[in-house]
Amino acid sequence: MQLWAWVKGGYSTKKARHTASQLNHEEIKTIAIIRHGAIGDQVVLRPLIMELKELFSNAKITLSLIDSYQYGAPTDLVDRIHVIYKKIDGKKTTSWHRYKQIKDLGEHDIIIDVCDSALSIWTVFLNKAKFKMGFPHRSYREVFFNIVLQRSDFVLETETLLHFACVFGARMKRPLNYAFPVYEREQHFPYICYFMSASIPQKCWPKDHFIALIEQMAQHYPNYKHVLMEGIGSHEKLDDMAEKLSKYPNVIKQEALKLDDVYPYLGKATMVVSNDTGVRNMAVAVNTPTVGIFFITSPFRYWPRDSIHEVVFDKTFMVTPTVEMVYERCHNHLKRLENRICNDYYL
Repeated sequence: MQLWAWVKGGYSTKKARHTASQLNHEEIKTIAIIRHGAIGDQVVLRPLIMELKELFSNAKITLSLIDSYQYGAPTDLVDRIHVIYKKIDGKKTTSWHRYKQIKDLGEHDIIIDVCDSALSIWTVFLNKAKFKMGFPHRSYREVFFNIVLQRSDFVLETETLLHFACVFGARMKRPLNYAFPVYEREQHFPYICYFMSASIPQKCWPKDHFIALIEQMAQHYPNYKHVLMEGIGSHEKLDDMAEKLSKYPNVIKQEALKLDDVYPYLGKATMVVSNDTGVRNMAVAVNTPTVGIFFITSPFRYWPRDSIHEVVFDKTFMVTPTVEMVYERCHNHLKRLENRICNDYYL
């Protein structure tokens, strides 16, 4: 093998390059990926796993998680799940207990840290992997890895993760393979989904803005159902919004779905409008057009640059997008989608 991380865009040690030169892809038997993140972070990991499975056909892949971030992990794509519990029965685990949990991960040929947290760094440090990969935010943490990649806020996060496979010669195929079924759009009763929640309150576009937006969309697009999607948290209930929009018969509330039902539901939608949230990443993964609303985070890492995804943001990043800005983007985007007559990628 050859490592493609030693000229530009990445760094590998001389020892790592020498080790790679003595191996071929078939000799890689075990790979561990460390991912501590919410469902949106888990979804964007799927294409990397698919590339690694194809590139290293004999390798078993282990996904290392923490107890608080297991929901939505791509358990269907990996051979083993490893969990580090930071709390047990409501009590924080001791350093010794966490050490034993880290060691339970076992030894691997390749370990990929896509977290860059204190816990993930310790996990890498205590492993004897031949290749230790990461994109540390702090320069001093580079000493824990023998392959370091650069990360940009202007590159799609899914593609950034795929660079870990490109180091070993992966081709990074298009379209990105999230390993989900192809869902047909609902044609007889088409619907647009609106998801108002996010991982933190600061990422949430104001509810009154969403109400005003949906009022306009419901009036101008009466042939569509406009679906208010509830989340699984108690703070993600939408009874108050549904009440305020009750005069529009084409506005309905969808109670929180089971995870296995969310993907088909999003996959059959005409469009998904949401904050910077995991639900939007899920819609992207099943090839459903999206309009994302961004105002405190960079949109570029989560904006696939194809014609079925749009984002709304103020170029100063200091102003919350207005209802008019979001409606205009939704209206124009939906018109473009409706005018695409014979586009297999969308239809």
